[in-house]
Amino acid sequence: MIGSISAQVALLAFAAAIAAGLYAGNSAVTVLMRAMVAMVIALLAGKLAGWTTKLVLRDYLQRKKLRIDQSHGPAAENAQPDGSSANAEGIETE
Repeated sequence: MIGSISAQVALLAFAAAIAAGLYAGNSAVTVLMRAMVAMVIALLAGKLAGWTTKLVLRDYLQRKKLRIDQSHGPAAENAQPDGSSANAEGIETE
C-alpha cells in the first residue's frame, strides 16, 4: 500500500511538472530535470503519507476488532473446536 500511494503521488507530480514546464515554454532539459526533482520529492512525501495511513488504519482496525471480540466474549467462551457451540448444560447445538 505504501509503495502504491507513493508511486501514484510521484507520477502525478511528474506529469504536473512536465505540463507546467511545457506551458511556461521552458526547454526540454529544464522541464525534465525539474520534473525528476518534483517526482523524487513527491515520492518521499507519498511514502510518508502511505506510512501514516497504514498506521492509522492498523490502529483503527485493531480497536474495531477488540470491540467485536469483547462483544462476542460470552459466545466465544461456549465455542467448540468443530465450530458448534454448547449451551449452559453442555449440550451441543448446531
